[in-house]
Amino acid sequence: MLRKLMKNPAFLVGFVFLFGMFAVSIIYSIGWGNEVPKMDLLKDGEGNFLKAPYSPAEYPPLGTDNFNRNILLLIIVGAKYTIGAALVITLCRVIPSVVLGMILHFYLKPFRRIIDSIVDAANYFPPTLLSFLLLNWIILEGPLINPEGFPYDFLDKLLFYLIILIIISIPSLTLLFSNEYDKIMKQEFIDSSKVLGASKRHYIMNHIRPFILPQILLVSIREFMIVMLLIAHLGVLNIYIGGSSLEKDLFENPFFVSLSNEWSGLLGSWWQFLWTTYPWIPFIPVFFFTLTILSAKLMLIGATRVMETMGNDNRNATVQEEVFNSFQGKETFELVHKE
Repeated sequence: MLRKLMKNPAFLVGFVFLFGMFAVSIIYSIGWGNEVPKMDLLKDGEGNFLKAPYSPAEYPPLGTDNFNRNILLLIIVGAKYTIGAALVITLCRVIPSVVLGMILHFYLKPFRRIIDSIVDAANYFPPTLLSFLLLNWIILEGPLINPEGFPYDFLDKLLFYLIILIIISIPSLTLLFSNEYDKIMKQEFIDSSKVLGASKRHYIMNHIRPFILPQILLVSIREFMIVMLLIAHLGVLNIYIGGSSLEKDLFENPFFVSLSNEWSGLLGSWWQFLWTTYPWIPFIPVFFFTLTILSAKLMLIGATRVMETMGNDNRNATVQEEVFNSFQGKETFELVHKE
């Protein structure tokens, strides 16, 4: 299946951009570290200093920010934290949900209606607001109110951020996979296995596994897109991956600065420049968020097409096999009335 996915142009383009961006960020960090140096002030033709931040035309390709840091380097450094966090959250959401959905389907059916009602009611609460309420103190207010005595470091805040974003989605994903198991177990071939006395292990390994593996891939890509959007929304609310610090820029204005320079932190730090003479700055992380989500969308389109093709191939193979078996031991053409 992996070979067929890589031969699909839409999947390949999305995959190359997504993991190419991640790989470039890792290589840059290995070679030059995570620090982004502050640039010297530029001069015009008459030797006068130009006022920072500089536009993409003055300092190509993406200009500088209000700390006079190269925005391209900031994007590259922050890519591994942004994409890496989204990948970790996605995998830690989907894999436990696959197992929990199976447990819910096979062992907790009497409680299914109650669990459905609770999870459906909880889904009406916006995940961005729920995440903000759970993360606000440890990521934003705690370090701001008591920066010297705050007991949690970058790693603690990063783990807390990941855990909250993982947990809030597991109940709904568990129900999703449980519903998928319900659909599979209603197939006609399952009835034949039941008549023959198949065990739950037999169902899982021989009947559920071939159907659920493609669904896991599609759900994972969808979840990655949802997580990227959630991370961007939290950035606007000053909830950054790994937390932030309050620093003064070139104009002596206090700004929340992301400790990891990840994209949601850049977006949150630069958001207020929309109402200044530097409106292009906040659009740069928005642009890279959009490209990453579009690349995941391309992977989803490609994977869906490959799954459909494989499904048609399997159905055609089954029909051909049935036709072949029905004529086994018979002539290709046989007269009905023989003399």
